[in-house]
Amino acid sequence: MPHPSLPRELFRLDGRVGRAQFLAAGLGLALLKYAVEATVCLAVTGVFWDPLTYLDPTFGQRLGDIDRLPPAFLAFLVVFTLPFLWIGVAMCARRARDAGLSVWWSLGFLIPLVNYAVLAALAAWPRSAASPPRQRPDEFTLRMTLLGVGLAVGLVTGIIAVFTQGLSYYGPALFLGTPMLLGVLVGYVTNLGTRRTAGWTVGAVTLSLLAGFLAMLLFALEGVVCLVMAYPVMWATAVPGALVGRAMARMAVTPDRGLACLIVMLPLGALAEREVTAHGLREVESWVTIDAPPEAVWEHVVSFSELPEPEHWLFRTGIAYPLRARIDGEGVGAIRRCEFSTGAFVEPITAWEPPSRLAFTVTEQPVPMEEWSFYAHLHPPHLDRSFRSVRGEFRLLPLPGGRTRLEGSTWYQMELGPAAYWKVWGDWILHAIHGRVLDHIKDLAEGA
Repeated sequence: MPHPSLPRELFRLDGRVGRAQFLAAGLGLALLKYAVEATVCLAVTGVFWDPLTYLDPTFGQRLGDIDRLPPAFLAFLVVFTLPFLWIGVAMCARRARDAGLSVWWSLGFLIPLVNYAVLAALAAWPRSAASPPRQRPDEFTLRMTLLGVGLAVGLVTGIIAVFTQGLSYYGPALFLGTPMLLGVLVGYVTNLGTRRTAGWTVGAVTLSLLAGFLAMLLFALEGVVCLVMAYPVMWATAVPGALVGRAMARMAVTPDRGLACLIVMLPLGALAEREVTAHGLREVESWVTIDAPPEAVWEHVVSFSELPEPEHWLFRTGIAYPLRARIDGEGVGAIRRCEFSTGAFVEPITAWEPPSRLAFTVTEQPVPMEEWSFYAHLHPPHLDRSFRSVRGEFRLLPLPGGRTRLEGSTWYQMELGPAAYWKVWGDWILHAIHGRVLDHIKDLAEGA
């Protein structure tokens, strides 16, 4: 009988793998992933990721470096990581089966900080001659399948409520862990005793995720706009989970205490991850060329009159947008107030260098958006802590012909995870805000 090829051997969930092979494959794949990502990072930016920084399980130290990288590199990291997540779960499932443990423990590979403990335990656990119990379940009726899916959606919605309303947590365990759990449960229930196709299973988990979002809207846990932003990353995580659950059902893996323990450990892992994660600053820079000298542009940078109604569709979704800016005083220590549709940013001036540079910190800021919801005045906890503008700066560079290159930068912190995904949204929104302000300053300076 021919031996399976190496790629197939890495991706399959059935069978066994011994401790030596598990360690060799794990170390080899970790070195491969590190080598590729570190090489790409070095080639793009000249920044070298040392191995100790790379071992940070929360990505916090690594993100401190990639905050200066373009969104395309962040997207590369996300896409490149997905097959390694599947391989990690598959190898852990086979090692657990070889050790006589619950195969469900393999899902612990996806929980931050918990994953290191799971890997260490599986690498050390001796081989067992016995196998975990396997029992071919009877085929579920359509009614039982729908009931199981409903219970899975209710369980995951409850976990999300604990994360957001109870713990004010919006990290990777929420946006990656909970949809993965939903996918596993739905994929498992819908394939019990029945061989559903992969497409059918993906469709089932897609509808289940939409049902969970509707439940969050009905129970005032979240608003429409943030759910739309979250759906792509949660769907991309739920689909592999559904395929894992489908494979578990086909292998007749029965639910046991291992699955229950992992469900309990998910919020515990989230709490631990939140305590050790460092949120780095990210700079977003935009610029515009103005047909006026820096001296004429400067006065409109310091403060500017009422902006026209926004034309960009983004600002019609509830995202805060600038209205006007005024300043009390002059020079370092003056207080600039940039008024947005949701309130005012209070910005003490830290650098006053007319007509070339104006810099400020942010001591107060309004909520970043007004949520769309069935209910009035919906205020999820993330509105107070998910996005924080830290400081800003305008730079006026003289150009030939009496023109000016006006650059605007904002440094911000995003307390949402995975940071590589949410910072793409943050950059895009800030570029739209910058564009509205810079274009208005351009019109004022050129009109004058």
